[in-house]
This record gives sequence, structure tokens and C-alpha cells, in this order.
Amino acid sequence: MEFLSGHKRETALAILLLFVFICMSVFVVKQPFGDGPDEINRYKVVSYIEKHGAIPLGDDPEIIIDGYGASYAFQPILTYMIEGYLLHILSFLNLDFDTKLIIARYVNVFIGLIAAFYTVRLSRVLFGDDKTALLFSLAVIFLPQNIFIYTYVNTDGMGLLSVIMMVYATILGYKSDFNKESLYTLAIGIILCLMSYYNCYGYILMAFIAFIIYFVMKKDTDAMFKKGIPVALSVFLMAGWWFFRNILLYGGDIFALNARRECAQLTGNILWLENMANTYQAQGYTLKEMVFDTDYFTLVWKSFIAMFGPMSIPTHHYVYMAFKYLFFICVVSLFIPKKVSVLPEIEKKSRIILWISMMTAMVIPAVLALYYSYTWDFQPQGRYYLPCMIPFFFVLCLGMEKLITLICDLSKKILKTEKTQAFAQVLLYLLLYVFFFSSLIISIYEMIKFYASTL
Repeated sequence: MEFLSGHKRETALAILLLFVFICMSVFVVKQPFGDGPDEINRYKVVSYIEKHGAIPLGDDPEIIIDGYGASYAFQPILTYMIEGYLLHILSFLNLDFDTKLIIARYVNVFIGLIAAFYTVRLSRVLFGDDKTALLFSLAVIFLPQNIFIYTYVNTDGMGLLSVIMMVYATILGYKSDFNKESLYTLAIGIILCLMSYYNCYGYILMAFIAFIIYFVMKKDTDAMFKKGIPVALSVFLMAGWWFFRNILLYGGDIFALNARRECAQLTGNILWLENMANTYQAQGYTLKEMVFDTDYFTLVWKSFIAMFGPMSIPTHHYVYMAFKYLFFICVVSLFIPKKVSVLPEIEKKSRIILWISMMTAMVIPAVLALYYSYTWDFQPQGRYYLPCMIPFFFVLCLGMEKLITLICDLSKKILKTEKTQAFAQVLLYLLLYVFFFSSLIISIYEMIKFYASTL
């Protein structure tokens, strides 16, 4: 049964997007310049493009990060390019800095709205039950940290959008024999991912392998090449130029990682670099000791839920507690032997492939974030784990659907009436919807209260 259909569903989606836009706008307007993680150094790249109308080299003195000695221009910067060239076009208006910053931030807000739109579409191919699909959409979209990530200058937001698009395109492809919509969406998702955020690259691998396995299982390699080559060519033309540019500029360093490290060593502050080199690995600590004997784990999971500004504005303590218990209940509920409507209209073998693909893609960003903190720069920030969000909440919503199904079945047996079962189901889902909505509102209130107290 569907809650809404036709025009009512479209209206509900429009209202949801409007609400998301308002929530993001509160952050855009309230947070001072630089309060978003490293926004000042990110904006240097935007400002350079605005001023010169060109993409900077990674070692350009105008954009070098003080102390660290390198810049954000070594890595893919599509978001900064959009923001910078937009401001370059608008330069004849002689806008003041605050206005230009707001415009740059709203580029990310627009990306966030597209991400919310595709999250809703993804929910409908993940779950056959509309109520669970809506639960997944609200869990992802209303996650306070997810709202925050689209409200300051960064490339993380576009990376998250690309993840949602790639997962949606892959599952839709399995449902539709990779129709045109799935292929277009897959190509765009891969392009955006390549041009935005290295931490999300595991999803490209997931999509690629799942695509090949689908046609291998069908024993139809002709269709695989017929449908795959246009996607590959699109990606090559729209994103390949960046990596060829890296090869030419940085002596064959396709990802410019070595070039960035060498630049930091040449131009960085010696004391800063020595402090960075003093990693937990260099000190002889184990990975387990870094995660559990420091504040790493606590900061990561709290900032995955909500921690704004430069990791200094938490949400209310009870929000963290509620999420903690909800996560635990959902994980335990996964073991309830109840059938649920997951990945509908997809045969069992294909569902297994999609399951494995999503779980693998979820693990890769987490491993990269751990490895980076352990070997290079200690960064206990939940935003590095946000690429795990889609498979993570997919699993949690699956567990919650099982638990709700069990509770409703028990209510039917005890009270011997289907009306009670239906009422219990609707009530439980509504409580969860209200929880995700309330956690966002409370978190926004805590942010506003923090900035009000610092005036």
C-alpha cells in the first residue's frame, strides 16, 4: 500500500525539498566564514578561479595552506570550479565578500537538494514497502551532519551526491536491464565522484563490478559492451581530462598524491610537518589503541550524527543517546527471522550481488579514513565516514522493518484483530519519522543557540 501517489507524491516531495532548503539556509546564513571544516583554505581555490578565470596549480602561492604547505587544488575540485567560475561571471556586479560566500555556499545547497531528490528515488528501489522507503529517506536526508555538509564550501557534498546516484543507478539497472535512465545516472554519478572526493571512489569500483557481473550472469557480453562503452566514453571525456592534466603537470602522478606530499615538504612549516609526522603508527601504537584508547571513536560517531562548525558545536546529549540506542536496536533486529520487502522485483542471485556490493562499498571509505588517521593525519571526523551512510542506513532500516513487522504480528495474535496490527504499524513508523525530524530541529536549535551565545 502506498501512502501517496500521483500528484500528491510529487507535492510531498516538493514540500520535503523546501523544508531541506530552509534547514540548509539556516546554516548558510548563521555560520561565520571558516567555521565549516577548513572552509578558509577551500575558499582560496574558489577565490583564485574567480580572480583569474583559470584552474590553479596545486603549488600556487595564492592557495597554499599556511603551515601545511600544500593546497586543495591537488585533488579534484569540480565544486570549487563551479563556484569560482560562477563568481567570475558575476564579477561585473562588484559583490562584497559576504555575498560571494553565500553564493558559493548555495552551490553546495543546490547539490544537497539534488542529493535529497535522488535519496527519495533510491529509497523506492531499495524497499518495496512505502513506509520503510520513507523511513530510509528521512533517516538519510534529516541526519543533521548530512544537512550540514551541504552548507559550506567543500567537495564532500558532491561526493555524497555521486554515491547516491551510483547506488541508485546500479540497483535500477538490475531492475530494468540497465535502461537509459540507469546508464545516464551511472555515468553522471561516476563523473561527479571522480571530480570531487577520493574517499568515495570505492563506489565506482562497486558499480563497475556489479555492472559486469549482471551481464556475465545473463551471459550477454554483447549487451554489456553496447551499454557499457557509452558510459565509459562519457566518463573518459568528462572526467579523464583532469587526470591527464595531473600526469602532465606532476610528472606522471595521476592522482597528484605524491606531488601534494612533496609540495608540503618543500613549502610547509617544519614544526607543523614534524607534528603531522608524529602519527600513532610512528609512535608504535596499534590501530586498536588509536581507535579505542583515544577519543577517536567517540568523536567519529558523534560527528557522524551532528557536530557543527570546526568540530566544536555538538547537538543535545539526548540526541546522541537516542541514536545510539536506535542503532543498537536496529542491528539486533536484523537477526529476527522475518521476511521483508527489500530490493523488490530483483531475483535472489542479483539481490546477493547488490548486497555484497553495497557492504563492500561501505567498508572502503571507513578503511581509508582509519588508515589516513593512523598513518598520515589524525582526523577523528564523522564527515569522512558519511560515504558509508547509504548502505549503513539501508541495513538499519531493514532491521527496523523486521522489528516493526514482529511487533505488529504479535499485536494481531494477542488482540486478534487486523485493525490493531495496522494501527500499530502506522504508529511505530510515525514515531520514527518524528524522531528523525525532531533530531534535526533540535540540532539546528543547538547550533543557533551556540552562535547566539558567542555574539
